[in-house]
Amino acid sequence: MDKQLKNIEIGIGIGSIRFGMKRDEVKAILGEPDEIEVFEEEDPELDNTIVWHFDEVEMSLSFGDDDMLLAIAISNEDVMLAGKKLMGLTINEITEFVKEFDLGEMEIEEQPEEDGVKSTLVSLWESAMNLWFEDDELTEIQWGPLWDEETLN
Repeated sequence: MDKQLKNIEIGIGIGSIRFGMKRDEVKAILGEPDEIEVFEEEDPELDNTIVWHFDEVEMSLSFGDDDMLLAIAISNEDVMLAGKKLMGLTINEITEFVKEFDLGEMEIEEQPEEDGVKSTLVSLWESAMNLWFEDDELTEIQWGPLWDEETLN
């Protein structure tokens, strides 16, 4: 894995990829995505989402209508948060990690079982993170920018 894309920064990004960057800025760093998906919202008040997938680094980047990076999802086993590799850890191990680094209250939601795989979503609203588990092992981390509700219009 590219060393620059190894360390998750909560609310900021990963390596030189930062929330708020435009697609052309990201492309200058990562090159062309392997796949592009467009999710169109039925509600005209909501932004459509464009997702770029980069298979080699096991990362997906989501952009809004304004062309700005809004979310990152990564499943690469070498990625670290606070200097620790998290992929493959159990929910109990992640619970201890979350407490140690004061990442916020965990909201745990069991997902419907699919193809015999038990999925669990752990949301950390204070850290703008979602942690996805399959059969009690962390398989994906999703995160976005931190918002200060006091300053939003």
